[in-house]
Amino acid sequence: MAFGLTACNDVFDDLAVNPQQPSMGQYFTTPTAVNEAVMTCYGYIQTQRSFGASASKTMIIRSDEASSNSDYGRPGMYGSSLNSSYYTIMQPFGLLYSTASQATYVIENIDGVEFLDQKQKRAYLGEAYFWRAFSHFYLLTNYRNVAPIRRAPQGMEDYVRDIETPDQVWDYIAEDLQHAKENLPEKGYWTGENLGRVTSGAAAALRGKAFLFRSGIESHYGSATKTYYDEAAAEFDEIIKGTYGNYSLVEYSHNFDVAHENNNESVLELQFLGDVENAAFNPGTATSGLAFDTRGIMLPGTGVGYEGVVHDWLYDAFVNSIDKDGYTDIRMFSTMFFNDLNPEIRLRPGQRLTGPGGYHFEDMYPTGDFTSVSNTRTHVYKAAFLKGMDLSMPMRNNDPTSITGVGAGVKEYIYNQPRAHGVNWRYIRYADVLLMYAEAVVCGGKAGSISAADAYNQVRARANMPVAGGLTLETIKQERALEFALEGHRFYDLLRWGDLAERFHELERLDPNFKQLISDTDYEGFTANKHEWLPIPISEIESNPKAVQNPGY
Repeated sequence: MAFGLTACNDVFDDLAVNPQQPSMGQYFTTPTAVNEAVMTCYGYIQTQRSFGASASKTMIIRSDEASSNSDYGRPGMYGSSLNSSYYTIMQPFGLLYSTASQATYVIENIDGVEFLDQKQKRAYLGEAYFWRAFSHFYLLTNYRNVAPIRRAPQGMEDYVRDIETPDQVWDYIAEDLQHAKENLPEKGYWTGENLGRVTSGAAAALRGKAFLFRSGIESHYGSATKTYYDEAAAEFDEIIKGTYGNYSLVEYSHNFDVAHENNNESVLELQFLGDVENAAFNPGTATSGLAFDTRGIMLPGTGVGYEGVVHDWLYDAFVNSIDKDGYTDIRMFSTMFFNDLNPEIRLRPGQRLTGPGGYHFEDMYPTGDFTSVSNTRTHVYKAAFLKGMDLSMPMRNNDPTSITGVGAGVKEYIYNQPRAHGVNWRYIRYADVLLMYAEAVVCGGKAGSISAADAYNQVRARANMPVAGGLTLETIKQERALEFALEGHRFYDLLRWGDLAERFHELERLDPNFKQLISDTDYEGFTANKHEWLPIPISEIESNPKAVQNPGY
């Protein structure tokens, strides 16, 4: 964008018509080319500089659940790194716009390509509509001031667009997802190497989520004159009824490992591969990859210096969640790593929490608390991350009590390599559909094929929890905190409920270790009417005269 605004037209034209390279129009003539153009959208989303590292860590660490000493997680620590020039804020912004631009090109030009299989053509078109909507959904819910891409850029003037109102962008997202839903295939269409590509169920789920988010966010931060809980409930109900294929809940732990990826609970799943060889990553190079980089959520002391710890309130919430047989909530053991021999933990007969390399807490931390060479403050926290990491990889080949760093034999310490973790991100699970449906109905939406309580209790039953009586928004809030802990949803839950500032200020008062992993002074506090949104990147502000910076930055 900066180039487009500073370079002369002659140079721009010369680059646009490079005789050494065919133009996109010359290339985009076969179904294979259309497929490759669509797959580029997946690549923009799943690369390290987007959801593989930068966006994911900002989304996860930005909530009240955790602290991180990684550079990727720093914007979520609300210190000096939360600024308009920080790369984990700038990079996803650009890549999501790239996704929307690429998808728009497909939408505008696919009719010029001859297809023998019309269902395949509709599938590719549906994917393009989906990823354009997904991009604008992410941009709107994170950056707020959005200039959506409504036509594929043809010249420099197309890179400078008007900022639209949130209502206009929400309408655009809903419209695109309707087109996606009508064109995408049902669950089961994609198989083999195509497994994990989006379906009509994913489009319906994201459309319902957009209606739910719009209702809450605009009620608290906008000038909403109506809510969309009826529309949200209706979208979720179609999934529950099996309109787009049969989804169901699976064993809870199967949602966070490699062995059970793309299972029956997966509605929208971002695909990642482990990459042991490439330690670095850069867009457009062989090391850009689609691996999920776990920097910022690694266990303390496992050798990389990019630890993530869980705040005590979440640990305590799980401790207080007792199933109908008197045992600690089974979801805790897939969510966080902690000392399961502590007296407050109620283990089932023969149950133990196993960490990387097959080690128990006392094997890794013989002192009884978290030990870290790079950050001594980790010892004051009760728990650390498990979700997002592949625990099947060997951790170390020496004494497990020797917490001394990676050392020389890097390839022998596979778990310690952040990019080696190829766990897919189940971005929307069927459990999320059920609880969002329950929330929409409790907030005033029209119930469909099942009641809000039935949907809510299905999720609880999977965890062997007692059937709940009267269902309220507060009980749904509590259940979401447990069911989706450390999955990147919590910040946006608090956002649409209007609870962000109050919740952060409460923890600032009650927990001296809240957001304190980096240092004693780095956390500057949550500022209402500022920190609900990320700053518009400085590159956009300087290059786009129509860009509008968010308040406080």
